[in-house]
Amino acid sequence: MSKINCWIISDNLIGHEKQSISLAEKLNTNYRLIKIKKTNFIKRNFLRFLDFKKTEFNPPYPKIIISCGKSTAYYAKLIKEKTKNKIFSIFIQKPPISLNNFDIVVSPKHDRCKGANVIQTHGALTKINKEFIKKINKKKTPNILKEKYVVALIGGNSRHHKITKKILDKIINSLSIIEEKIKIIVLVSRRTKKKDYLYLKNKLKTKNFIFILPNSKKLTYLDAISFAKAIIVTSDSVSMVTEACSSGKPTYIIDIPTKSKRFSLFIKNLIDLKLAYYFKDSISLKRKNKALNDIDVVVKRIKRRMKGRYENL
Repeated sequence: MSKINCWIISDNLIGHEKQSISLAEKLNTNYRLIKIKKTNFIKRNFLRFLDFKKTEFNPPYPKIIISCGKSTAYYAKLIKEKTKNKIFSIFIQKPPISLNNFDIVVSPKHDRCKGANVIQTHGALTKINKEFIKKINKKKTPNILKEKYVVALIGGNSRHHKITKKILDKIINSLSIIEEKIKIIVLVSRRTKKKDYLYLKNKLKTKNFIFILPNSKKLTYLDAISFAKAIIVTSDSVSMVTEACSSGKPTYIIDIPTKSKRFSLFIKNLIDLKLAYYFKDSISLKRKNKALNDIDVVVKRIKRRMKGRYENL
């Protein structure tokens, strides 16, 4: 059975791309990634005059388009108009334009986006779930992971979060306490400042700490969270927190202060659902029965909406 063609409109942000690709793969589509530049108010108004034949958006058009991020919404709207509403359009996050421009909007609860075509999630869309982790666990365990360990995922500054020395010292003190009982693999992200990484590494010098940089050949991100006994994660990244909570591993959140009500609500929802706990100097390695699995719920709802339109889904 041939796969349905799909376009993913990307604004070049990795977090947005990962969500779109995860959904496209779960929907069993043959997807093509089309990257755009971020648009400002003036550029958006001129999009309607864009000659699609001179861009990557030229025909033949796909059956489905998936877009994520504000700038992509305007392209998705225009493509749907050009094809006279024949394309099934899915937007991830809260769109900056009317919900009526999309067939489905997938939006996290903390965005407070409501409508007849809205599917609410607890976090970001990810392909990671308990079944995905089980498949990875069947592989040969990487040498670096032979011993029992927990993984600490460290983010960095963002529009809504600032990693200060005080926060770094809090992380160091908490990790030092549990390090006496188990090895800790510290994965820093692309957003982690070099000086913050070096500060952590200098303070956490014992043999029970192993530091891994992004894109390291020693250990992949997926292997690290798949073989870990527990996950500790900073609260500044919706993607990292969602992936940790979707793994089925005990998850502990290092709370980074924020003025964003959306971020605070996101973390609160996960804590209330007992999908994660605040990190307070001790952890349990007992596996959870509950795990986040937004993407399977979303895919079922989309397929129900598209039933009869495309048999291949």
